[in-house]
Amino acid sequence: EYELHLPPGLSPDRPHPLLIFLHGAGDNGPAFRARLAADAATDEAGFITVWPSGMEGTWTVGCADECTFAEALQADDVTFLKTLIRHLAGEIPVDTSRVFLAGFSQGGQLAQLFACRSELVPAGIAVVSAELYKAVAQDCDPGGAFPVGIVHGDADPIAFYGGFGPEAVVLSVPETVDAWLRHMECGDEPTSEFYPDLVGDFTSATVYRYPGCVPPSAVVLYRVHGGGHNWPGDTGPWPRVTGTRSRNLDATAEFLALFAAASSPPAG
Repeated sequence: EYELHLPPGLSPDRPHPLLIFLHGAGDNGPAFRARLAADAATDEAGFITVWPSGMEGTWTVGCADECTFAEALQADDVTFLKTLIRHLAGEIPVDTSRVFLAGFSQGGQLAQLFACRSELVPAGIAVVSAELYKAVAQDCDPGGAFPVGIVHGDADPIAFYGGFGPEAVVLSVPETVDAWLRHMECGDEPTSEFYPDLVGDFTSATVYRYPGCVPPSAVVLYRVHGGGHNWPGDTGPWPRVTGTRSRNLDATAEFLALFAAASSPPAG
């Protein structure tokens, strides 16, 4: 199942970029759409958006065990997403060369799994609170170059920024970034930009941009100091257990800016 949103002024004669938003565990597409309240921003950027729902609120994430309900049922959400993209392209003016994925938590892990294993290469991915599974990182073949945005709170109480130890099945955030740096052939000495606490919520952010990636790829890490397991910006509500939601970083706006160059319409 999915919920579809079309930007105003959609032209049937001009293909538009598609942005797939993937919810976290225990959620669904329509509820995630309401929580992010991203329609105005994606409309302005000219994206068609789709908000699919996973089985029982879960996704297959490549964990190599029954870590989610969808995994236990041996579902194949990579194939589901490819089928969804082709279905939409047959119904509305979707440019299949400009398909982007943005996912939260388990949805972010699916976005990375898709980027690693699908022959339909995304034009870019962006994830919040979602590290790579080791099994996915070890068997990752992106098949192309694209921008990768990673937002993660360093006070995340659910997906620890520093990982869960050397025997864990998921990588830490730095290890996840390193994996994408290798795949996109980037340098390892980033530039940094600091976002101070302007709203008084006791969070801030540092944005690390890595140089020398294979065009048109880019790898950008948004480390949210004091941030929890939630989507930064004017979003919510989020359960108290997820920690502090930063309002000093607008993750949706950052992702749309990251995707902007890659989503430029084809010449002619």
